[in-house]
Amino acid sequence: MANGDTFDRDEALFLSIMYSFHAAAMQQMGKIANPFTGKIERDLDAARGTIDVLLMFRKKTEGNLTDRERRVLTNLITELQLNFVDERKREPAAAKEAAPAASEAPAPPGPSGEGGEEAAAAETSAAEADSAVGERPEEKAAPKPPGAKKKKGS
Repeated sequence: MANGDTFDRDEALFLSIMYSFHAAAMQQMGKIANPFTGKIERDLDAARGTIDVLLMFRKKTEGNLTDRERRVLTNLITELQLNFVDERKREPAAAKEAAPAASEAPAPPGPSGEGGEEAAAAETSAAEADSAVGERPEEKAAPKPPGAKKKKGS
Protein backbone atom coordinates (compact mmCIF):
# COMPACT_ATOMS: atom_id res chain seq x y z
CA MET A 1 0.00 0.00 0.00
CA ALA A 2 1.06 3.60 0.40
CA ASN A 3 3.71 4.87 2.74
CA GLY A 4 4.72 8.46 3.29
CA ASP A 5 4.30 10.59 0.18
CA THR A 6 4.12 7.77 -2.35
CA PHE A 7 0.93 6.40 -3.89
CA ASP A 8 0.28 2.93 -5.09
CA ARG A 9 -1.90 2.41 -8.15
CA ASP A 10 -5.04 1.42 -6.21
CA GLU A 11 -4.80 4.40 -3.89
CA ALA A 12 -4.33 6.76 -6.85
CA LEU A 13 -7.35 5.26 -8.64
CA PHE A 14 -9.52 5.43 -5.50
CA LEU A 15 -8.64 9.07 -4.87
CA SER A 16 -9.23 9.89 -8.54
CA ILE A 17 -12.78 8.52 -8.28
CA MET A 18 -13.42 10.44 -5.06
CA TYR A 19 -12.20 13.70 -6.63
CA SER A 20 -14.43 13.04 -9.66
CA PHE A 21 -17.49 12.78 -7.41
CA HIS A 22 -16.36 15.93 -5.58
CA ALA A 23 -16.10 17.88 -8.85
CA ALA A 24 -19.51 16.61 -9.96
CA ALA A 25 -21.14 17.73 -6.71
CA MET A 26 -19.47 21.15 -6.87
CA GLN A 27 -20.79 21.54 -10.42
CA GLN A 28 -24.28 20.40 -9.34
CA MET A 29 -24.28 23.00 -6.57
CA GLY A 30 -23.36 25.71 -9.06
CA LYS A 31 -19.95 26.29 -7.52
CA ILE A 32 -18.11 25.56 -10.79
CA ALA A 33 -19.20 25.77 -14.41
CA ASN A 34 -20.23 22.79 -16.48
CA PRO A 35 -17.10 22.03 -18.56
CA PHE A 36 -19.20 21.16 -21.62
CA THR A 37 -21.45 24.23 -21.68
CA GLY A 38 -19.30 26.70 -19.75
CA LYS A 39 -22.44 27.67 -17.81
CA ILE A 40 -23.21 27.54 -14.10
CA GLU A 41 -25.96 24.98 -13.55
CA ARG A 42 -27.58 24.24 -10.21
CA ASP A 43 -29.34 21.01 -9.20
CA LEU A 44 -29.27 20.56 -5.43
CA ASP A 45 -31.14 17.25 -5.58
CA ALA A 46 -28.42 15.82 -7.81
CA ALA A 47 -25.75 17.28 -5.50
CA ARG A 48 -27.41 15.60 -2.52
CA GLY A 49 -27.36 12.28 -4.40
CA THR A 50 -23.67 12.64 -5.23
CA ILE A 51 -22.83 13.44 -1.60
CA ASP A 52 -24.84 10.40 -0.56
CA VAL A 53 -22.72 8.25 -2.90
CA LEU A 54 -19.55 9.51 -1.18
CA LEU A 55 -21.10 8.77 2.23
CA MET A 56 -21.88 5.25 1.02
CA PHE A 57 -18.27 4.81 -0.16
CA ARG A 58 -17.02 5.90 3.28
CA LYS A 59 -19.35 3.46 5.02
CA LYS A 60 -18.60 0.52 2.72
CA THR A 61 -14.83 1.01 2.80
CA GLU A 62 -14.58 1.59 6.55
CA GLY A 63 -11.50 -0.15 7.91
CA ASN A 64 -10.07 -0.77 4.44
CA LEU A 65 -8.64 2.66 3.59
CA THR A 66 -5.16 4.03 4.09
CA ASP A 67 -4.88 7.00 6.44
CA ARG A 68 -4.52 9.32 3.43
CA GLU A 69 -7.59 7.86 1.67
CA ARG A 70 -9.68 8.17 4.82
CA ARG A 71 -8.53 11.77 5.43
CA VAL A 72 -9.14 12.84 1.84
CA LEU A 73 -12.58 11.21 1.70
CA THR A 74 -13.62 12.74 5.03
CA ASN A 75 -12.39 16.19 3.97
CA LEU A 76 -14.17 16.00 0.61
CA ILE A 77 -17.45 14.98 2.25
CA THR A 78 -17.18 17.71 4.89
CA GLU A 79 -16.44 20.38 2.27
CA LEU A 80 -19.38 19.27 0.14
CA GLN A 81 -21.77 19.12 3.09
CA LEU A 82 -20.82 22.64 4.20
CA ASN A 83 -21.21 23.98 0.66
CA PHE A 84 -24.54 22.19 0.31
CA VAL A 85 -25.88 23.80 3.49
CA ASP A 86 -24.65 27.17 2.22
CA GLU A 87 -26.47 26.67 -1.09
CA ARG A 88 -29.66 25.58 0.66
CA LYS A 89 -29.57 28.77 2.75
CA ARG A 90 -29.27 30.81 -0.46
CA GLU A 91 -32.24 29.04 -2.05
CA PRO A 92 -35.07 31.07 -0.41
CA ALA A 93 -33.19 34.34 -1.00
CA ALA A 94 -32.75 33.47 -4.67
CA ALA A 95 -36.49 32.88 -5.01
CA LYS A 96 -37.33 36.26 -3.44
CA GLU A 97 -34.78 38.26 -5.39
CA ALA A 98 -34.44 37.59 -9.09
CA ALA A 99 -30.87 38.92 -9.36
CA PRO A 100 -29.06 40.43 -6.35
CA ALA A 101 -26.56 43.19 -7.02
CA ALA A 102 -22.94 42.08 -7.17
CA SER A 103 -22.17 44.07 -4.01
CA GLU A 104 -24.96 42.23 -2.16
CA ALA A 105 -23.92 38.74 -3.27
CA PRO A 106 -22.26 36.75 -0.50
CA ALA A 107 -18.62 35.92 -1.02
CA PRO A 108 -18.02 32.31 -2.04
CA PRO A 109 -16.76 30.11 0.79
CA GLY A 110 -13.12 29.20 0.68
CA PRO A 111 -10.05 28.64 2.77
CA SER A 112 -9.11 31.91 4.39
CA GLY A 113 -6.95 30.73 7.22
CA GLU A 114 -8.99 32.86 9.61
CA GLY A 115 -10.74 31.55 12.67
CA GLY A 116 -13.38 33.51 14.53
CA GLU A 117 -16.75 33.81 12.85
CA GLU A 118 -15.88 31.43 10.01
CA ALA A 119 -14.80 28.70 12.42
CA ALA A 120 -17.98 29.10 14.48
CA ALA A 121 -20.09 29.12 11.32
CA ALA A 122 -18.29 26.01 10.06
CA GLU A 123 -19.02 24.17 13.32
CA THR A 124 -22.69 25.14 13.17
CA SER A 125 -22.89 24.31 9.47
CA ALA A 126 -21.26 20.91 10.02
CA ALA A 127 -24.06 19.92 12.38
CA GLU A 128 -26.64 21.24 9.91
CA ALA A 129 -24.90 19.41 7.07
CA ASP A 130 -25.19 16.06 8.79
CA SER A 131 -28.93 16.51 9.06
CA ALA A 132 -29.35 18.14 5.63
CA VAL A 133 -27.20 15.80 3.55
CA GLY A 134 -26.75 12.08 3.84
CA GLU A 135 -27.28 9.91 6.85
CA ARG A 136 -30.87 11.13 7.08
CA PRO A 137 -32.69 9.12 9.79
CA GLU A 138 -35.97 9.03 7.87
CA GLU A 139 -34.23 7.20 5.03
CA LYS A 140 -32.45 4.69 7.25
CA ALA A 141 -35.61 3.05 8.56
CA ALA A 142 -36.59 0.09 6.40
CA PRO A 143 -40.24 -0.01 5.33
CA LYS A 144 -42.42 -2.47 7.22
CA PRO A 145 -43.47 -5.55 5.30
CA PRO A 146 -47.14 -5.56 4.21
CA GLY A 147 -48.03 -8.30 6.70
CA ALA A 148 -46.76 -6.18 9.61
CA LYS A 149 -49.65 -3.71 9.42
CA LYS A 150 -52.41 -4.09 11.95
CA LYS A 151 -55.65 -5.13 10.30
CA LYS A 152 -59.06 -3.90 11.36
CA GLY A 153 -60.96 -6.43 13.43
CA SER A 154 -57.83 -8.35 14.46
